[in-house]
Amino acid sequence: MLDLFKSLLPKKERQWCGACLFELNPTAKSLSSDIGGRYEYAFAESDDHEFSYADLIKSSKRGCDRCKALASAFESFGAAGFEVARWEPHLNSPGSPLLEITSADGTSQVFEICSSEAPLDRPVFFADDPSPHVVLCRGYKLSRTTGDNEALDQAAKWLTECRTSHGECRVSDAEFVPNRLLYLGDSRTDSNILELVEKPAPVPYAALSHRWTKETPSKSLLTSNFLDRKQNGMPIAYLPRMMQDVVLVLRRLGIEYIWIDCLCIIQDDKDDWKREAALMASIYTNAELTVAASWCDQSDQSLFRDHSMPQEISVDVAQIDGQSIFIRRRKHHFTWLGIESSADTMAAENPDIEWPLLNRGWVYQEQLLSRRMLHFTQNELIWECFEETRCECGWYDTNTRIFGARDWYKRSPATKSWSQVIKGYAKRPLTVTTDRLPALAGIGKAIASAKDYDPAEYLCGFWEKELEETFFWYLSEPPLHPRPDMRMPTWSWASVSGDVECWQVSLEGIEFLGNDVQYSGDPLLGDVVSGMVSLSGHVASGIVYHGREWKSISESQKDASGTSSILTDSRATEDYGLQIGGQFATFNPDYKLDVPGKGFVPSGSQVLCLLFGRTTSSEWDESGESAETITTHLLLLRHVDGAPLRYERIGVNATCFELDVFMSQSERQQLTLV
Repeated sequence: MLDLFKSLLPKKERQWCGACLFELNPTAKSLSSDIGGRYEYAFAESDDHEFSYADLIKSSKRGCDRCKALASAFESFGAAGFEVARWEPHLNSPGSPLLEITSADGTSQVFEICSSEAPLDRPVFFADDPSPHVVLCRGYKLSRTTGDNEALDQAAKWLTECRTSHGECRVSDAEFVPNRLLYLGDSRTDSNILELVEKPAPVPYAALSHRWTKETPSKSLLTSNFLDRKQNGMPIAYLPRMMQDVVLVLRRLGIEYIWIDCLCIIQDDKDDWKREAALMASIYTNAELTVAASWCDQSDQSLFRDHSMPQEISVDVAQIDGQSIFIRRRKHHFTWLGIESSADTMAAENPDIEWPLLNRGWVYQEQLLSRRMLHFTQNELIWECFEETRCECGWYDTNTRIFGARDWYKRSPATKSWSQVIKGYAKRPLTVTTDRLPALAGIGKAIASAKDYDPAEYLCGFWEKELEETFFWYLSEPPLHPRPDMRMPTWSWASVSGDVECWQVSLEGIEFLGNDVQYSGDPLLGDVVSGMVSLSGHVASGIVYHGREWKSISESQKDASGTSSILTDSRATEDYGLQIGGQFATFNPDYKLDVPGKGFVPSGSQVLCLLFGRTTSSEWDESGESAETITTHLLLLRHVDGAPLRYERIGVNATCFELDVFMSQSERQQLTLV
């Protein structure tokens, strides 16, 4: 009877704090900002829910224990006193739930409310029963350092799971082994010597992906120390600190051999270097594991990093139904799709700081070719293989559910188009500019094998069978350097430095007539003797300007109101100009062609403008009538002295000149680009 009587009494409506969005404890006083019913009502009018630090303190004083815990956490993070905070469940946009706070100076920081028990199958927002918090995601607390037992046990677990259950990650050539390996000793020994083993029997081995520092050359394998290391080995204590740590990791994982480029290739022997560089595809493809020193870029830097400072560690804010809830800074992550697409609202992300290794030219092919990679980052260990991407903090668990896991996992290089490879690789810096093609040779070899391409059809960074999709490339940023002094034809993207993209729309009247590229060795290694491509297309004469002459022209093209009649290329810098007939436009050079030296082009020089594409756009007037405009994409070519009908490439002009106007001044012509 008592139970019946209780059931007839009106139930008290659940109250949710208007600041922290946790359920309000019964002893706390109510505020007008609190939410009745379900916490979703906080998002009834917006995709996010805002509160200030002052709101948090006010709610703490009225008795909300969760607000008090959050305020204490923000003090630990050094983020107290923020101006506005936004809970964002990301229901209508990609990304996992988060809390973004903005300070008075406009700087933003991103946090997450996490629980190891949060569901992965759907956002908690859609749960039938209210979750402990609306903006909750699956997450795990990190170990204090990336080199402690907890972190290395996790790495061992990932490796074991991959070996036993991932069919796609198994080695493709069990008989392959590099020409040299370093023997670390088995897990039962504590040897302080690395043995240099030549022509080893097929054994499981690891590879190291690392960024060379000023210290690396002094430790490298050279002709002068080769015999001594072959006979006596190399003291582990003589290695850079990072490599000593790698030895520790691999012994812990039970891998007894490792290949390290600077210690397994004789660096001052050109023949040895070329021979071993040609094996890069096989070395990384068949490695049992590639260890990536992803955050290391300084001499004597450890592979491991302690991240137990108060502003970096997780802070508990609630214990609800046995479920621990904590808040932490969101860590940066990368995906197979690319670093730039990895961290939704984290616009302040700087890959050069977070992962200096991953932006290097040589490392690009190491990433693409390796079946398994274990990344040591500033904050945690990250695992990549063909069937999983994992991290210690659990961010990938949540986000692969949201985005679709398969798009985020590693893929073989053959799954990328060559234009994607060029775009991903070209922007990455190299210490030695002549490594531009050698550092891509491993990917080239893998793609040649997968697509049955003949290496003889490799044309200075292009595949002949994909020439139409890649040949008309352009810098997607203003040039920063003069033309590099290396023997590379100007029509190759490898002849310049910077972010490169390829025109991938139908070509306009272009016909490739043939090519002739001569190498002194392996075509994929790019030791070019000469290279030319012949084609035909519509061309018109033009003049290029820069410096004072271009500034004077720019001023003369302004009317009384200051409006300029110069046509603007959206990709171009204002420092260079092109004239065709009576019209002037900006253009984007392939390099800083106004710098004296190799490739210098005097202002006022005659050029040939080759039409290779078109862009169609429409504009509507006030009456609703539309007008269609078709503009040209032009390759700018300069005549090579003493060579009839031979031209070198110097830049691109896009979406400026109307197609009909250009065609009225053009003629079809056969050209040879060198």
